[in-house]
Amino acid sequence: MTAEPSLFAIPQAIEKGGRFIKPNWVAVYDWVDANVPVDQQNETWTLLAGQWLSALRETLGEGYSVSESREFALVGRSDARLTNRILVSCEHARKTILKTLPDVARDEGYGKHVVLAFSDVESYYDYISDFYSEEGDFGVSCGVFLDEGYGHFAICLAYGDDYERTIAHELNHNLLRHLPLPLWLNEGVTQVMEDLVLDGSYFSTDHEIVRRHRAYWNSQTIDTFWSGQSFSSPDDGQELSYHLSQVLFRNLMADFPKQVSPLLNAAHYADAGEAAVKQLCNVSLSDRVAQFLGDGDWKPGRDYSETE
Repeated sequence: MTAEPSLFAIPQAIEKGGRFIKPNWVAVYDWVDANVPVDQQNETWTLLAGQWLSALRETLGEGYSVSESREFALVGRSDARLTNRILVSCEHARKTILKTLPDVARDEGYGKHVVLAFSDVESYYDYISDFYSEEGDFGVSCGVFLDEGYGHFAICLAYGDDYERTIAHELNHNLLRHLPLPLWLNEGVTQVMEDLVLDGSYFSTDHEIVRRHRAYWNSQTIDTFWSGQSFSSPDDGQELSYHLSQVLFRNLMADFPKQVSPLLNAAHYADAGEAAVKQLCNVSLSDRVAQFLGDGDWKPGRDYSETE
């Protein structure tokens, strides 16, 4: 490779989304593999990602800029102080997660981690809508990890100043993307990692939240929890799913601390992690839910591969 590569010169590399360009990463991967020596691929991917981010910045307008740190590339508001805080937060979260989950989290692949920090709700949802094939109502989110092609995460600054927690959350998803985790387990460990990164927690369990859980969950709704569908529910299911996932993971940590890392490495979304929990902890998922909700038909009931 002699000339500097251009993302826009790679055949079939650019698709048109709704408002923003959307690279065809399969075509880009194929071109890089065929044309770039392995020892130059990290540099090349960083360059191509920078070109992609520059195009996104142009669409967003002059109020945005592209910035970089050692491990991250950011598109965000043209505010030097805010940019520095976001990048420092990203670097801190990455180091903490890799140190805390050394046998689980991985930082593999080429190119820098990409963060898109949207200032307004409209731009945020315009962007992430290109990654969802189904139409309909979805729960409100402050951020999302987009595990497609060049995995990256988007956050919406319009929802408040708690973006450091959102960064820790979505980056943890990024560093666990190699694992076929059921969503409840992925969200459970991710919320705990948020607390460790930020050295503080919002988690609590009182009589009112327990009452709401027991009113909501039954044999039908718990199936959507195991499949992961309830985490996108526009009703109370989204909030309760995140809380229940954290309850289950925290209880597993307390009761089976030595099994946590093996469990994360062994669990599979196809059975909601049932086989791994039984093998490593000698209990069932139904037992674990009953510990919190009381007796009921809580077991995973089918193959959840089709929901992925």
